[in-house]
Amino acid sequence: MAFFLGRLLWGLAAVSLVPLLFALSMGEPPFPFLLMAVLTTGLALGLAFLGTRRADELTLREGIAVTGLAWLLASALGAVPFAAGGWLGGLDGFLEAVSGYTGAGATVISCLSEMPRSILLWRALTHWVGGLGVIVFFIALLPQFGQGAAYLFETESGGALPGRVLPRMTDMAKALLAVYAAFTVAAALAYVGTGMTAFDAICHAMSTIATGGFSTHDESAAYFRSPAAEWWMIVFMLLSSGDFGMYAASFRHGAKAVLRNVEFRFFLALVAICSLAMAAELALSGMAAGDALRAAFFQASSVASTTGFVSADFDRWPSFSRLCLMFLMLVGGCSGSTAGGFKAMRVLLLARLVGLSVWRVLSPQARLETVIGDRHVRHEELLGAGYFFFAYCGLCLLWTFVFIWDGSTFLDSVALSLTTMGNVGPGLGAWGATSTYAGLPTLSKVTVAASMLIGRLEIFPLLVMLRPGFWRKAQGWD
Repeated sequence: MAFFLGRLLWGLAAVSLVPLLFALSMGEPPFPFLLMAVLTTGLALGLAFLGTRRADELTLREGIAVTGLAWLLASALGAVPFAAGGWLGGLDGFLEAVSGYTGAGATVISCLSEMPRSILLWRALTHWVGGLGVIVFFIALLPQFGQGAAYLFETESGGALPGRVLPRMTDMAKALLAVYAAFTVAAALAYVGTGMTAFDAICHAMSTIATGGFSTHDESAAYFRSPAAEWWMIVFMLLSSGDFGMYAASFRHGAKAVLRNVEFRFFLALVAICSLAMAAELALSGMAAGDALRAAFFQASSVASTTGFVSADFDRWPSFSRLCLMFLMLVGGCSGSTAGGFKAMRVLLLARLVGLSVWRVLSPQARLETVIGDRHVRHEELLGAGYFFFAYCGLCLLWTFVFIWDGSTFLDSVALSLTTMGNVGPGLGAWGATSTYAGLPTLSKVTVAASMLIGRLEIFPLLVMLRPGFWRKAQGWD
């Protein structure tokens, strides 16, 4: 496994050169990024010395270990620029890096205007690399993983794995990266057209397509005061909430690959219904109808996609609107997207599971099949959605207990649990739209980082790594 981890770290070292060169060009201190590049390269060399590429391929157990360790190493090394530059402490730097890579977008930086632009670029880059997936990103650029790439890809994607468009996993990763890059370029050009500077447009494009939410300004999207920019953000946040494999398939099979995707249609319907309901309530509370519609669609798209951009202080909205936003936080985006949350497909599977359970009470001997779109769903997949729901809710409950014990109120703790497990970013209450996580106690910050990582890797890969038997049985560290 050392060989595979070393290859991934080589890729991360190459990424760190981007803000390093940018800092040099802007006359900003390059040392924080130089230190990260040196540490990452040294660690990659050490792993290369320890391990050699084996003739056999990675096992599932090794794939889980490589994926979990890769995310932890990337987060630890990603914290170096924040800490080495003196802008954040060690724990805060780690939390900022975890939030960046997982796409949570919650920040501990209280004043972004005081940050060097190279740091702001690094924050956006952590989103962009982590959005598609650290593993998927480097499989596409470093195709030396052989058949073991499938285990890495599946572990990082969890139970919400998109259907393969291409038979070889490296080809699939390249196709996903191509779509990802095309969306990013399109978003950047659209944002420039609304009046953003090139720097702001590029950083916000990376944050949008990664559904991360890091901004270059404390006011987030509200800083630009541009309805055109907000509508374009809505478009790209919703696009990024769809299965990227679906988009890759559309190049081969046409638009029908998108139009026939039941999960994406269901997701868009949820966003539209909640947006219209919130807009109506906001209009009745005194907001102009046009502004209410735009604000409702923006925040619904931002929360449902788990991007976390903010165009208004939705914590001041009426109760029903905040309830809609909390519901969308829980659901999240589609499987195979860069969005977090429970995933729309699992909501569909749970609904079918409940329906089947009711029918079995009425007709115990009946043989019932589940079909979603043109796909027959096995009963094991339905049960898997149930297991995931139980684990998801159980962990949210656990985090809630920790946050309450550490001093947060009940409602603040519930919102913080949902927003970190779903990688949404801003929550409600004390840690809401206009707040940062800087004021969280130490235990809560550690818990938030754990929640973000576990939520991003779809719970089970990191949980299974906590079992002592997993490491006793693991083999093949060379």
